[in-house]
Amino acid sequence: MPDPRDPAARSTGRGGAPGGTGGDPAGTGPLTSHARVRHTATAPYGPVPLADAPLPAADLHPGHRTADLLRSHDRTVPGTHTGWIELTITTLTPTYVGRSPDRGRVGRSLRLPDPAGPGLPVLPGSSLRGLIRNTVRILTGGETGPVNTPMLYFRAPVRIDPDSGDSALPARTRQVMAHRHAHYRKRRAGLRTRQGFLHHDTDEDRWYVVQVPSTPWSPEPGQALKLPFEVLRRSLRTWEFGVDTFPDPPRGTGYVPTLHPQHGVLQHRWVHALHVPGTKGVAAVAPTRTQALEHLHTHNADQGTVLPALLVLTGQASAERRNAFLFPRPHDLRSGRLPVPEALVELFESAEQITDYQRLAFPDHLGTGPGDPERPPVAGAGGGGLPRSGVEPVWFDQDLSGAVVSFGRSGGYRIAVSEDNPIRRAVPPSILGPQHGDPDRDERAGRAVDVPRALFGDLDTFAGPGGATRGRVQVGEAVCDRTEADLPDGPLRVRLLSPQRGCFANYLLQGPETEEGERPDLITWSHEGRVRLGGYKVYLHRHPRGAGSPVRYDRAAQETLGFHVPAHGEGPPRETQRDVVPLRDGLTFRSRITFTNLTEAELGALLRALLLDNPVDGGDSRDPEYAHKIGMGKALGLGSVHLRPELYLVDRGARALSLEPAAGVRRAGGDEVRRFLDAFDGALAAHRLPDGAGPARWRQVAQARDLCLAARWRHRLPLEETAVMSLREFAEYPVLPPLARRFSGRGPPA
Repeated sequence: MPDPRDPAARSTGRGGAPGGTGGDPAGTGPLTSHARVRHTATAPYGPVPLADAPLPAADLHPGHRTADLLRSHDRTVPGTHTGWIELTITTLTPTYVGRSPDRGRVGRSLRLPDPAGPGLPVLPGSSLRGLIRNTVRILTGGETGPVNTPMLYFRAPVRIDPDSGDSALPARTRQVMAHRHAHYRKRRAGLRTRQGFLHHDTDEDRWYVVQVPSTPWSPEPGQALKLPFEVLRRSLRTWEFGVDTFPDPPRGTGYVPTLHPQHGVLQHRWVHALHVPGTKGVAAVAPTRTQALEHLHTHNADQGTVLPALLVLTGQASAERRNAFLFPRPHDLRSGRLPVPEALVELFESAEQITDYQRLAFPDHLGTGPGDPERPPVAGAGGGGLPRSGVEPVWFDQDLSGAVVSFGRSGGYRIAVSEDNPIRRAVPPSILGPQHGDPDRDERAGRAVDVPRALFGDLDTFAGPGGATRGRVQVGEAVCDRTEADLPDGPLRVRLLSPQRGCFANYLLQGPETEEGERPDLITWSHEGRVRLGGYKVYLHRHPRGAGSPVRYDRAAQETLGFHVPAHGEGPPRETQRDVVPLRDGLTFRSRITFTNLTEAELGALLRALLLDNPVDGGDSRDPEYAHKIGMGKALGLGSVHLRPELYLVDRGARALSLEPAAGVRRAGGDEVRRFLDAFDGALAAHRLPDGAGPARWRQVAQARDLCLAARWRHRLPLEETAVMSLREFAEYPVLPPLARRFSGRGPPA
């Protein structure tokens, strides 16, 4: 009997794993276009399910040794094919290929340099190679390669009562938040949370944390003091701090202490806390030690204590928060210091972990002393980094041995969602390629080769020295045939979208029942049961019908897609916007793909990746059934292209015997192309489907089926069903349905 908490079983209705065979993980029935299921997400992408293991390259090498083929660059291998593919690329939507421009500058797609004019537009061969390799990877269940986020974190989930009737949050949101908080508390169970000062020892180039010392209020070290706001206000009335009032932190998401006109003056300021014997809590805080002693003497409290401490304000305060924090100054930074692993600091300062809030709350100038705190930029942008000079007040956790295992800049700081890399839990081991820093990375060299590595090469194909192999497929630049190619309406002001793997409702495999009801058992990254990534992320085609050519976006289409044409004098883009001039639709590019010593099935895999399920001649280039995506802005509807391959085969022996340019070269006809496709389709179906499936059933393989669904152009989904959700919609944790359900009843059968 399948485990009801296993998302694979919940998704399929049985115990089988999703995506490993031709089984349908879609579960329940179709989505209707006239009514949206209440907790169903929309997104400009969809997951193509992961296989349990890659299709071995050896399955495409009947009659050949795989190792011999991969090392055959200096000779012709009998029974294989060498030649090239003339690739014609037609833009179906505006397309932008180039780097993201700096704010305030207008970005343009790449062009060939030409002193006499703008130059011909070009699609880099590296971009085309990535498109083709990724398509082969999805079709064959190839390795993922290195994943750029080594760890995922809780974002300090708030403790909340799921049954509370007083909360303004929807019941579904409260339920999910309560589950996440329970996971968070369980992860921190058994750890000792302390407060102290993080600092960088320049001489040793190492990081340490020093606990705050014991105080008259707390005999145990490592305990920061709470400073009630009312005591702080009374102190501001008594002494000159440069600020007269201290209003309560405003509720909502916009509060940043350093940006607040009153709070920013006090943040990370050294003060002197007054302890009066016989009283609880901090009696007052004074700007200087002299003023603090005078205050004690005036109030007949000469036996009191004055303690230097750092004033710390943390984040967004709820209605219940009524305290700031005081971090007592340690006697020195060398006594009792605890080493902080460099890996923790690297993760803390990674682009994935430094949020926009942290960049604002910890600007480059924020320090605890008079000098420059020397906060380095993170991912090329200022703010959020840790100071290399001075100290940073932190909360940190120690395990039972006393080692520092995590730290943060507030009491509810983010911690890793699991002891293990969560990506390893969510991706089958044979699909997840070796990762940077893996201790067994060298040992995995020489593992079984999947199809993408066999075609395009890799650095560790064989074990030992000289284990790299050059790819047997090379992709050239694609050059346009006209220079006047920019979208006529001028620059588009586009939104910068930043999808996060932490969005578990979209990225992790969920059971169909999680779309309904107010108490869903959503699978999160911290889930104790089986966690499975939804699949390879593939962007869907988004384009308004009837927009003409060249495309002219009306106001409604601009709003739906997430960009607009800025009016004259509108001003510079916002922080989360950029101005780009994409290439127009209807352009034609030409590229050449060369290949050496490919078997019939390998050549079929390459052609299948280019054609998808279009006819062997590519079909209608202006309105094809299937199309690819390339470049930037895929989620905004940019980058849809049609590919038309023309196959040319080379007889090397005939070319060696003749000086004629065309000697030994012939264009493959439709029947021959179908033979190559059948060789690959048959190998794929035989490996993934039961009962000796033949090539005609290749579309029943889950990965092939969903890839073709995602690539639908002529029968693409309506714009509203591929919309990027608002923060309010995300807050209810809607679930993204499988592609088979989203496309059910639309276009040709899946």
